[in-house]
Amino acid sequence: MEQNNKNISRRKAIKYLGLGVIAAAGGYTLAKSSLFGDKIKKEVEDGTLKMATRTDKATGKEVSLLGYGCMRFPTYDTGEKDQRGRAIKAIDMEQSQILIDYAYANGINYYDTAYNYHGGKSGEAIGKFLSKYPRESYFLANKMPTWLIDSPDKPKQLFEEQLTKCGVEYFDYYLLHALSSQEAYDKAYEENKGYEYLLKEKEAGRIKRLGFSFHGDEAFFDYMLNKHEWDFVLLQINYIDWKEQNAEYFYNELEKRGIPCMIMEPLKGGSLANLTPDANEILKSVNPDDSIASWAFRYAGSLPSVLTVLSGMTKMEHLKDNLSTFKNFKPLSEQEREALAKAIEEFNRFKQIGCTDCKYCMPCRFGVDIPAIFAAYNKCVKESNIPDLSAPRDSKFDKKKKAFLATYKNMVPEGARADKCIDCGRCKPMCPQKLDIPKLITDIKKLVKELED
Repeated sequence: MEQNNKNISRRKAIKYLGLGVIAAAGGYTLAKSSLFGDKIKKEVEDGTLKMATRTDKATGKEVSLLGYGCMRFPTYDTGEKDQRGRAIKAIDMEQSQILIDYAYANGINYYDTAYNYHGGKSGEAIGKFLSKYPRESYFLANKMPTWLIDSPDKPKQLFEEQLTKCGVEYFDYYLLHALSSQEAYDKAYEENKGYEYLLKEKEAGRIKRLGFSFHGDEAFFDYMLNKHEWDFVLLQINYIDWKEQNAEYFYNELEKRGIPCMIMEPLKGGSLANLTPDANEILKSVNPDDSIASWAFRYAGSLPSVLTVLSGMTKMEHLKDNLSTFKNFKPLSEQEREALAKAIEEFNRFKQIGCTDCKYCMPCRFGVDIPAIFAAYNKCVKESNIPDLSAPRDSKFDKKKKAFLATYKNMVPEGARADKCIDCGRCKPMCPQKLDIPKLITDIKKLVKELED
């Protein structure tokens, strides 16, 4: 998919000021932090740090192309356990404030939270972090928890609670959260009047722009677009899901209608932050100094109808890397697209097996350690150590062969390996992930045998 550079808005970002510099509009200062030294202060004052922005055509306002997702703030272990025995974690307010201050100082003006993030604490936290800045200098997005709307009174209760937690009088962008089925949508927003209520709040000015986040199929998406007029939609888009989850269809439908697109999961849950070594090598040969993650962000940001690309940045290193991508942003060139296509092909050459190590398939009456076999295979996939049996038997093949066999034999005890499988099929119906275990074990057995012969 080729994009033209002229489609990408590169309007100058609003200048936000560094430590000790007073903003004329609001008379505020950034929180004191060692991160804001003289160099950062000078760069911000000089305007040399320029965040790429896109224009929301309905408002004429510039939105930072990199948005801050507020689902993954730094946390610490409270020492307490929940009812399921899991450790209870709390937001590290000091470290999170440092991240938000740094993001704001470097031009990020879009912040995205939701009712359920961080156990309901995210909205309160981001409201506190941003309270030192003029309200008109940033955009705050929040979401209506669709699954909690069980009566016509619930939307108002939830919305008022969100405003109070965030300490604001309005939301710039507000979403119907996590729409996955028409049945759930109709129940919450038509039968229980959720959409009607939110539309009234938009008319009253407490919602500036109304949209939804989507996780459903094509038919439901068409239903939503035809049901009401929407100001924007939040989609899961990355260079793997473009085809595998048909994100291409969803995006193109928005583009045809002139509806701005927001992007979530540009790194596909972090899996695109680092590919396999062989796939990484393809990308590094083109841009040796760029992170692997930057390719995913540039792919998402190169789509011209995208208003902002969300990233949940837990660490300062993530934030700084993303800022280096989105400041003076450059869409992917044709050469880079060709390299990315090759890297995707290599990345998809050998798929990891979706085993969660639940052990529902165990014990095998023939002694096969199914989870261990799959874990060894997945480790070799991740390390680019699955030999391609159709490739030349050269030094590269030999290196992969030795690494694969060593990993396989180290991780799976003798007597529990794939050669003990007789393809009885008893394990297959036990797998909650619906894996065809007998076929997968047989394929690995054949691979091992071919390599050992």
